[in-house]
Parts: sequence; structure tokens; C-alpha cells
Amino acid sequence: MYKPSHERLCEEIAEQSGHLAKALARLDFAGRIDTCPGWTAAHLMGHMHTAFVWATGILTSPGAEFHPPHVFLSEIPEGALDPAMPWSHYVDALARAYLNAPSGERAVEERLVSPVTDSADAFVAALQESGPDAPAWTTYGEPRSRFWATWGALEAAVHRADADIALGVEPRLDPDVALNSLNFWFTSMGEPGVAAFLNPRVGDLRRSGELILFQGDGTSPARSGQWLLRLSPSGPAIVAPDSGRPDATVRAPADQLLLLSKRRLPVTAPGIRVSGDVSLVHHWLDHVLA
Repeated sequence: MYKPSHERLCEEIAEQSGHLAKALARLDFAGRIDTCPGWTAAHLMGHMHTAFVWATGILTSPGAEFHPPHVFLSEIPEGALDPAMPWSHYVDALARAYLNAPSGERAVEERLVSPVTDSADAFVAALQESGPDAPAWTTYGEPRSRFWATWGALEAAVHRADADIALGVEPRLDPDVALNSLNFWFTSMGEPGVAAFLNPRVGDLRRSGELILFQGDGTSPARSGQWLLRLSPSGPAIVAPDSGRPDATVRAPADQLLLLSKRRLPVTAPGIRVSGDVSLVHHWLDHVLA
């Protein structure tokens, strides 16, 4: 499967963040983002700002150690967050705490998108400065900065899609980067270190060993990917392609498959083909939250 270069991923982060900022500028900050239940456009802006600030802090801190995002956000008052809460709740509360801080309140009042563009620029600069092989804390895999380039491209693309969908625009993503993001996302499912950073419902994605095959089409046959996931009693994990006949198969262009796998598109969207046990795919989607 084709893997974009570190520089290509940096370019994608910058491009998608720019698209996101333009879309946010057209949205009512109080308007709902239906693909992220409970969020408004302001919350989406705050989430992206805090996420990029965190990643930049991880890349620029000495040593490859974990630091929670709020330590890099001086505008959030000390004690405003409980780092011990489940990660998905913490990330949600982090964006809200930023929006309640003076700088966040000003951004909302003046409908600023600069928090997103400025933090994205700083993140890309940190990635370019570090290169792909600098030591960095990661949730799984080799603890190198290339992890954060892939993470950033996925984060920027999916949340750019959130804003597009809110505007009624069909999101279109680079197929090669989408394939790379799919591999990152599906691989993370079975990694023990990732569980603490996923919504608790992902941990309940258990069955008796059923198999779902996800197939993504890229720009050419050489640039395509497939992932066979087993839903075992201990949770989901990628298994070898010859591990058995899939109980369900999902095929789609890479960008659509990524948005489906992150619950931005329904299984009924044009271009998505599902065969076999459709209820198994719905079970997957019911547990993999946005």
C-alpha cells in the first residue's frame, strides 16, 4: 500500500486545515455539527486548536514522554480539567474549557478562525523541523514524529469533512492520504496502548470472532488497501488476510471508506458497497463513535 512521505503529510495537514478554516468562516459558530453529536462549529474550532497545540507540544518537548494537552494551553485555568476522566470526555471538556477562557471567548465573539490556522501552522512547522524520525511519544508503534504527521493528516481531513457536511458540501479527500489514514486507524484498534485514548464504547466492540473486510480503492491498483478485522470476545484487531472468509465486506473509494469508518457517512452513501452480514457492519458503526 502506498504511504505518503512525511513532507506530503505535512502539506496535507496545511491544506486540510486551510479548507477547514474557510468552512468554519462560513458557519454559524452556534450551529450544530451533526457528525459530532453535541458539538457546535465553535466547539469544532476549539477542538482543532487544542488538538494541534497538544501535538506541537509533544513534538517540541524534550524526551519522548506523554504530556496531557492542557499543560500546553496556558489560557485554561489550573484545575479546570480532571485528567483522570475518560479520554473522550477529557478531550470534549478541553475544547469547552478553551472556549470558556478569555482567548476562546474572544475567538467565538469575533468569529475568528485564526486559532485553527495559527495552531496548524505551528504544528506543521514542528513536524518539518523534527523530520519523520525524531523521538516522540506515541500511542502505539515506533515512537517517532512520523506518527504525528499521519495522526495530523487524519485529524485535519475528518474534521474538515465535518465542516463541509455542515455546509451541505460533499467532502473530497486525497485518496492516497485516505488510505494511509485508514491503515493508521484500523491498526490502532488492536493496540493495547491505544485503548485509553478511544471512546469507551470501542472497547465493547466484541463478538465471537466474526470477520469484517474493509477494502479501499486508491488512485491505482497498486495504491489500494484492505484490512481484515476480527471482532473477538477481547475486542477488535487486524488479522492476516488468510485468517478466514469475511462475514461482511465493505468496499468504497478510499476517501469514502475513511469517512464511513469514522461515521461521517452512512453505509447507504453512493459508492459504498456492503455485502454479507450487514448487521455486523452496523454493529461496528454503533460502537465506533465520531
